[in-house]
Amino acid sequence: MQRKPLNSYGWGFAWGGVIVFVGVALLLDHLGVVAIDGLWRFWPMILVLAGIVNILDECRRIWGVMLLAAGILLQLEALNLVRVTWALLWPLVVISVGLTLMWGSIKARKAGTGRVESPTGPGALNEMAIFSGVEKRVSSKNFTGGRLVAMFGGIEIDLWQANIEGEEAVLHVDAIFGGVEIRVPDTWIVSSEGQGIFGGYSDSTHQRPVSDGSQPQKTLIIRGMALFGGVEIRN
Repeated sequence: MQRKPLNSYGWGFAWGGVIVFVGVALLLDHLGVVAIDGLWRFWPMILVLAGIVNILDECRRIWGVMLLAAGILLQLEALNLVRVTWALLWPLVVISVGLTLMWGSIKARKAGTGRVESPTGPGALNEMAIFSGVEKRVSSKNFTGGRLVAMFGGIEIDLWQANIEGEEAVLHVDAIFGGVEIRVPDTWIVSSEGQGIFGGYSDSTHQRPVSDGSQPQKTLIIRGMALFGGVEIRN
């Protein structure tokens, strides 16, 4: 029998806990035990619960830490213990960016891909846009992967005329307050394994069968994160 992933049980438990909390609050209010207005100030505990559930999932651990921190801060403010202002939140966002990058590097090393400085040579793609923009067309027939980093900037990569060396290539893409657009051939399979944190990955590619059935299928694996940014893959 196939087992459900841990996060399926976790999210079911989380939503069940939220519903139970609301039900108990309504019951106590109806019985006149506690006014529901007084319980409503504990709504940030929903974020705390969601953060704990995400922390249990290795792939969402940083996202869980951010939810947990936000829930705790908002709860302290609701109890008039701390005043949450943008001046307080902004450094926390910067810290979260740094922790997310560090966590991604640690995971890559554990997976054996920690050398994300990527391959060198004509088949490698390594671009960084910080408060700037990059547009590049790659026509190499031995594309081996690489890394793209867009931080407060944008990157546009055209791989339409490229070909992957071997059967697959791994491209690490990080969009932090920025955007990355990647155009790939319609004969490639795209496997998007990126994480979105207040951002997202959009894969709008469609695959066309290769004309020569004897040729191996090419797969582009895209990893990384979109933190307050976006990554779009299209044909």
